[in-house]
Parts: sequence; structure tokens; C-alpha cells
Amino acid sequence: MNPHLLGLMTHKIGSPGRFSRHADAALDAGFSGVILFTPAGVHVERGTVTGYVRQGRSPWRKQSAAHPPVAIDLGYYTTPLTNRQVFRVKNRTRIQFTGHGLGNKWTIQNHLLASPLLASHLLPTKPMDSVDDAIAYAREHEAIMIKPINGKGGIGILKLCCTGSAYRLHENRKPALSGGPGTIRAALRRARRKGGYLLQRWIDIRNPEGRVFDVRVLMQKDGTGQWETSGMAIREGSANSITSNLKSGGRAHEVAAYLNRLFPSDKADALMEKLCELSVYIPPYLEERYGRRLADLGLDFAIDRSGCLWLLEVNIKPGKAVIRQVYGEEAARRCFLMPFREARRLALSATATGDERSALPL
Repeated sequence: MNPHLLGLMTHKIGSPGRFSRHADAALDAGFSGVILFTPAGVHVERGTVTGYVRQGRSPWRKQSAAHPPVAIDLGYYTTPLTNRQVFRVKNRTRIQFTGHGLGNKWTIQNHLLASPLLASHLLPTKPMDSVDDAIAYAREHEAIMIKPINGKGGIGILKLCCTGSAYRLHENRKPALSGGPGTIRAALRRARRKGGYLLQRWIDIRNPEGRVFDVRVLMQKDGTGQWETSGMAIREGSANSITSNLKSGGRAHEVAAYLNRLFPSDKADALMEKLCELSVYIPPYLEERYGRRLADLGLDFAIDRSGCLWLLEVNIKPGKAVIRQVYGEEAARRCFLMPFREARRLALSATATGDERSALPL
């Protein structure tokens, strides 16, 4: 193994130049270069990786190299084949990854429910085993969110409302569908062809202007192995959006000032305190619960109109756009560099011990 080369694993390379920013970050962290590869490019038995190497500021070139001791996983894997390949790489090689997967949303939900501290902040949720499950759940709760079990970025999320025998199904950027159970069943059957879904009780997290908002908290290891809160921000959805996703035209805001506009100061202060408490608790809890190393987490919280705080999601590869909008370019750059500094710590630790797998307990 080359202790000075950082691995970057992704689902698809295309042009390696797209990853030059990552290669520069590796240099800033103290690596001599990077090797960019996909799971299919890892040869387990031979101990080699075929991909694109960039040493220093030199051009990218395709070649094979020994397994790097440490790698950052940048990929989004959506097929059973690539998921099997990822499992093989992470469990049958000596490559240490800065972070590991947590499973689908239902798996994560069950791990979170095992914590008494978190259970009271989780919404009623269940897998959608059939379209009739969604109809029944909407009748029970009047309004529910229907979320892809493996979704990201708010894509494919539906809202289903029930009033008597009338139903309304809404997806962002599409006209709402109104009708009886038969109409809704047909639409949900079409949606299910794309994959599994979760059903979750809807809560009113709209601000006085009617815009959906939530709180994104970015938790990262700081390069010494310790977790820190890199930033938190309000994500406010566009008008008529059922989600707060920024890519759909949303906006970001500073958290404390935003909450003080919505709630009395003592309530806003209490919410900030609870947000910080839960955010600091979740990363080490999940590492212990899963027995896996993590390094970069995005925690999504919702606050309903009565001031109750809910944990919506935990993301293992969170975007940094919300940090840039609220804190500026320098803060976003620091957040971007943090995983590379953690990777360098792992590489140095492995070199010092002479055994990459014994460097850390996770």
C-alpha cells in the first residue's frame, strides 16, 4: 500500500477532471495524490485498483496501483450489483473508508428508535407494503408523506391527504391529483415500480408564509477523530413545495434568527438547545450502534407549528450548499476539506501502527 495516496471511490467516473477539486483537497490535507476508482475497478485478490491517478498537480492518467490504505466514498449506488460490489470492497479489502453506509431509510429509522432519547423525536413511520397501506395510513393520519426508501435530495417524495372519501396526491413540480381511492391507487402503483417507499405521518412545518422549512445540521469529524458541529441552517422550500429542498428553488437562513421570528425567545432558545443536544448525541450513537466508522453526517430536523422538534433523516453524504448560502464560501470550503483531513489522520495512524485495520476500533 502507498500511505501517501488517497483513494476516491465513486459510482461513475466519466471525466476524471470533474474530481480535480477533490484531488486538490487531498493535497491540502497532506496526501501526495489520489487514485479515483469505482467498486468494479477494485481487484480484491490481487490487492490492486484500476482507476485514474493524479500525483501532485500532474494530469490524470489511467493506471493500476496498490490498494490505498484510506479512501473516501463519494458514490451513490442505486443497483443491487453496485451495492454488492461496494460491500465486497469494504469488507474484503484492507482499505479503510472514512465512512460507511447506514442502510436504507427504514433500517436507519429502526436504529434511531432503539435510542430512548431519539424515539420521542421520531414520527410514526412504516414501510409501504402495498398501495392499500398508503390509503389506510392516510385515513388514519389525514395527511402522510410517502418517501422513497432509498431516496435522496427530496426526489420522488409524495404527500397524500385524505378528507372523507376524497384524496389528493401531490408531488413537487407536478399538478396535484385529486380523486377517489381508485385514482390514487393507480398513481401509487405507478410510483411503486420505481422502488420501495416509506409512509410517514405528515406534520405542519410551514412558516406563516406557507413555506415548508426544516433544519439541516452538518456534523463532521474535525481531523482529530472528534465530532464537531460544522454548521446548521434553515432550509426553506419554494412556494407550494411539499419539501424544503434547495434544488427545487428553496432558500437558506440562519437558524437562531429564523426561530426567533416564529416563536417567543424562550421557546426559540429551548429549541436551539435541544437541536445542539441531539446533534452532538447522534453521530457517536450511530457509530456505536452500527459498529462502523462515520465521518460526515447531515441531520435533518423539523419543527412543527406547535414548536415540537422532530428528527426526519440522517444523511451520510450531505451536500454543503446550505452552509455556503448562510456562512459563506470559506465556511463551505472548510466543510468540504474536513473529510480529507480525517482521511489523513487515518492514514497516519495506520502508518504508525503498521497495521491499517488495527488503527481504529471502528
